[in-house]
Amino acid sequence: MRITERTLNSSGLPVCWAAAYAALSSAPALREAVRHTTASLNRMPAGYRWVMAAALRSFPVAFHTVTHCRIRHATPGEIRAGLARMRDLPGYADVLRATTALALYGALDGAPSRAQTREAAR
Repeated sequence: MRITERTLNSSGLPVCWAAAYAALSSAPALREAVRHTTASLNRMPAGYRWVMAAALRSFPVAFHTVTHCRIRHATPGEIRAGLARMRDLPGYADVLRATTALALYGALDGAPSRAQTREAAR
C-alpha cells in the first residue's frame, strides 16, 4: 500500500499545518511539505505504512470528535486547539509529531522558485 498526496490532502492535515505554522502557510511551501511527507512515509516498512494510512484516513473523524467541527470549516484558532487536543490522544500524538516534522522539513528543503533564484543571483 502506498500513501498518496491525495490521501494526505484528504486527511486534512495540510490544512491544519497551514493554520498552525507560518512556514507552511504559503501554497508553494505547503505543496513541498505534502510531497516530502508523502515520499518519506512511503519509505517506511509496509506495516508502518498501513498503520499510517489508517491513521490518515481516520484523522478527519478524530478531529471532528475532539472539536465538534470539520477541519475545512474550522477557524485557525479552532484548528490549533484541535491539534493540541489530538496530541493527547494515544497514537495521534506520534502521527502528528512525525508528519509535522516531515512537513516542516519538506517546506525547508523545497525547491526555490525561479523568482527566488533570480533574487539570490543579484
